[in-house]
Amino acid sequence: MRTQVGIVGAGPAGLLLGRMLQNLGIDAVVLESRSRDYVLARIRAGVLEQGTVDTLIAQGIGDRLRRQGMVHENMQIRWAGRRNDFTVEDEKGRRLTTYGQAEIVKDLIERREADNLPLLFSAPAQRIENVETRPRIHFTHEGAERTLDCDFVAGCDGFHGVCRKHIPNADDRTFLKTYPYGWLGILAEAAPHAEIRGFAHSTRGFAVASARSPKIGRLYLQVDRNEDIERWSDEAIWDELDRRFEDGSGHRLNRGRILKKDLAPLRAFVCEAMQHGRIFLAGDAAHIVPPSGAKGLNSAVGDVRVLAEGLRRHFAGTGSDLLDHYAEICLRRIWATVHWSCLLTDTLHIAPNQTGFDLQMQYATLNHWAKTELGRQHFCNAMLGLPYEV
Repeated sequence: MRTQVGIVGAGPAGLLLGRMLQNLGIDAVVLESRSRDYVLARIRAGVLEQGTVDTLIAQGIGDRLRRQGMVHENMQIRWAGRRNDFTVEDEKGRRLTTYGQAEIVKDLIERREADNLPLLFSAPAQRIENVETRPRIHFTHEGAERTLDCDFVAGCDGFHGVCRKHIPNADDRTFLKTYPYGWLGILAEAAPHAEIRGFAHSTRGFAVASARSPKIGRLYLQVDRNEDIERWSDEAIWDELDRRFEDGSGHRLNRGRILKKDLAPLRAFVCEAMQHGRIFLAGDAAHIVPPSGAKGLNSAVGDVRVLAEGLRRHFAGTGSDLLDHYAEICLRRIWATVHWSCLLTDTLHIAPNQTGFDLQMQYATLNHWAKTELGRQHFCNAMLGLPYEV
């Protein structure tokens, strides 16, 4: 097989890059190690910044997003037993939108298949040759060993993918922070409660109440990163969520059948070696943030925008400066995004052996965000992703 850009990974980054290149008239082949059913079944966050929404719409895959996306002008954070409302809309009308990542992936897959463009599932990449000059991706598909020759490789294959391993000394430029806690997440047939949503800081631990649709809730509890989630009954999960969201109002979450339970350990990871020769990393292959700020998918879209434009300029013969400085450009945004996500995580969670002093420092930060003009502006801009736009 031969193409201009070989894309490894059919998550949001790889699929969106494929769509953007299609619209630019650049050929690409997308390889995905997992099956189509597996990819569509992955449950991930879905809080989108305005820039991400605008990008998806501009690329012609925003029809369902426009109809089904839930727009938010404000959010809630509870601490010390009180509810506090935060504005997450700026003077230009930029807001956050909830639309599940799985739905974005579905939209991208169905559009690529409808356009009869190459998207190979159950096709794991094994190794990549000649990354400095004319890359060749070795992969398996339908029981046969195959190769894909390309001008460039886009490594969108996640933290455990093969692409990062082909960048020399990538481990020497990798930074990792592992948190001692994780999130027990549930997907439930329970209509989100308008008066109980957003974040809850409790001395019992952090909690989140969000939505995937008007009838489906997505909720989380802070637990130990090695927690056995099977020991949590459905009733125990709902009871604990109510305890952590208690604010004296008497409101309780709507309860319903829990469709799925999962455990997500929290970590922050950045590989600054995002490019070498003709291979470029994007999305989770290069960086992962704690989910508190809902920045993972939005950060991946930021990478893809830069990479797609760089490839456009290269193939149009108008220069390679953007590709040459791809990592430098992306990392300015990535480190700022990681900083915000980690600050939010440290402020909202209860760490093991946390002291009373630590708790008061968290309250001071939360009060600054809620009760000062500078703090409110900082919080709103950071949640909207405005300081990090490229």
